[in-house]
Amino acid sequence: MTKTNWQGIHSVLVTPFLAEGPIDFPRFEELAEANIANGADGLIVCGSTGEFYAMSVAERVKLFEATVKVAAGRVPVLAGVSDLHTDVVLELTKAAETTGCDGILALPPIYAKPDLREAEHFYRRICAASGLPVMLYNSPVRIGVNITPDLVARLAEIPNVVAIKDSSGDIQQVAELCQKVKGELAVFVGYETMIRSSLPLGVVGVVAMAHQLSGRLVRAYFDACASGDAATADRLEPALFAIYRCFKSGSFYAGIKAAMNALGQPVGIPREPLLPFTDAQQASVAKILAEADVSSLITTLA
Repeated sequence: MTKTNWQGIHSVLVTPFLAEGPIDFPRFEELAEANIANGADGLIVCGSTGEFYAMSVAERVKLFEATVKVAAGRVPVLAGVSDLHTDVVLELTKAAETTGCDGILALPPIYAKPDLREAEHFYRRICAASGLPVMLYNSPVRIGVNITPDLVARLAEIPNVVAIKDSSGDIQQVAELCQKVKGELAVFVGYETMIRSSLPLGVVGVVAMAHQLSGRLVRAYFDACASGDAATADRLEPALFAIYRCFKSGSFYAGIKAAMNALGQPVGIPREPLLPFTDAQQASVAKILAEADVSSLITTLA
């Protein structure tokens, strides 16, 4: 039996910024509420999609508080606590606990590229500092470290390690991971485009980027894949994959905001070091969305 009932769609929230630079908290709370209304099974705040790397510790703690307030116990809230400094990760972990978050999502130490021994030491230290449930986060392309299935199996021995988000994009690794820890940890993939291929392997959910901008599209797609409704999955898949092509039209996290703005869901622009899409990039996003008729499909699913 797994250690947690976390499953389904855990939506990783964007952070909207005002033109002057500060966080637009009223808009953030609207977005969090919309995610729940559209079928999210959990919310993740200050993940990579939320541009955690561009915010202060104080801003992140305020976002933890805001998300917990909106969720009001309806869905679990996971706090992204990743950072360059272990002491900051520990500080954020404590803040997640005191603000009422239900768990944390943590990358291995970023930039430093630790080996597996050092990554294991880091996670054991973080887990010992808090009683909160922990979702491990494997993102080798971004971090340069691959948390192998063997390491995940060792970390699964820690009582408060309950889940893993695997963003390797490697279906073979996901299959091996499920073989080793299915029944112990809740295995999530990091891309909605992998839902269909990964659920039969034992994956229980997705840490979702497109859910927040696509109405009930991802909810309907996830449910169709889980129930074996191939006809519905086939019908929805082109729009979902088109949204991901939008993300790849420039830097990924700027692309998420560009797609949301294009769909009439204003979230402002990313903070530097990222920049808003150019006119040409925005035109490419609009073309991709129009060709897949994404807006109309979102409306029909409402």
